[in-house]
Amino acid sequence: MEVVRWGVIGAGGIADRRTLPVIGSTRNCALVIVMDVRDPDHLGRKHGVDATDRIEDVLSRSDVDAVYIASPVQFHAEQAVAAARAGKHVLCEKPLARSLAEAQEIVVACREAGVLLREAYMLRHHGAHQQMARLLSEGAIGKPVFARVEWAFLYPRQAGAWRQVPELGGGGVLADIGCHVFDLLTMFLGPIARVAASCRTLVQDYPVEDMATVLVEFESGAQGAVATSFCISADAMPASVSIFGSAGALVASHTLSQESGGSVVLRPNSSPPRELSYEKVDMYARQLEAFADDVAAGQVVRPGSEADLLRSMRTLDAAYKSCRSHRFVAV
Repeated sequence: MEVVRWGVIGAGGIADRRTLPVIGSTRNCALVIVMDVRDPDHLGRKHGVDATDRIEDVLSRSDVDAVYIASPVQFHAEQAVAAARAGKHVLCEKPLARSLAEAQEIVVACREAGVLLREAYMLRHHGAHQQMARLLSEGAIGKPVFARVEWAFLYPRQAGAWRQVPELGGGGVLADIGCHVFDLLTMFLGPIARVAASCRTLVQDYPVEDMATVLVEFESGAQGAVATSFCISADAMPASVSIFGSAGALVASHTLSQESGGSVVLRPNSSPPRELSYEKVDMYARQLEAFADDVAAGQVVRPGSEADLLRSMRTLDAAYKSCRSHRFVAV
């Protein structure tokens, strides 16, 4: 399959702003139809494709090979399972589901249907993060021993904001952006073995957490600390990813974003720090291309691959369990 033909489910929001505009510029993707419950005709005209407000109109089309699900999280499990049973490959926005149990339903459905499943973590495709992963694999900072991530922005109460309702989004700041961090840290340092987390609603007037702090321990023995917040401004706590090793450190600033900018600095133990260059890419386009490459290579969900697909959801589930138990919880 040289070109993967896409249907987009939940075409407003992030899909409209970031993903739909770049599908046509990728080397191996084409947009066929968009589905949204709010003004689908406008979205169809805007992006020059067919439009509908019914998921069945997307899944019944023989000219749709894959679906990108960007609807609110409460719909992910139902829609992803339906897509898999219709024989469509599935790229689903993060978090994959409201709970680990729902995520497992999605994985089982995709395995039984013999289709590909990926969770949409665009940040792993950021040029700076790709550069960091390469340098870590080459031993640029020696043995990695500690990671620190800080990511914050103000997200006050908003009418109709499903991320602020636990039954709709599955959680607050930890579910929304903490899962991104878990995915990135796993890419950098390998699987997370256990976590200890504290989640609180400290400032905002809604029932999900607006502040979460997580201690992580990797299977390698390396340790980490993650702070995510909806109640601290990005100016007060700039987004950063720091990996410290026996021979130095890598520090990325302002790369936890929907934009492709930011900086990466290598700080060797015995020489001056230097800012590194990296490829500036559209993360959303690169994510689509990588998915289409996997489809072309015949990759699907196979028995035994569930652990990797559920790794971020298992870490998120363990973090919430730790918030309740106030103990380290195994992933």
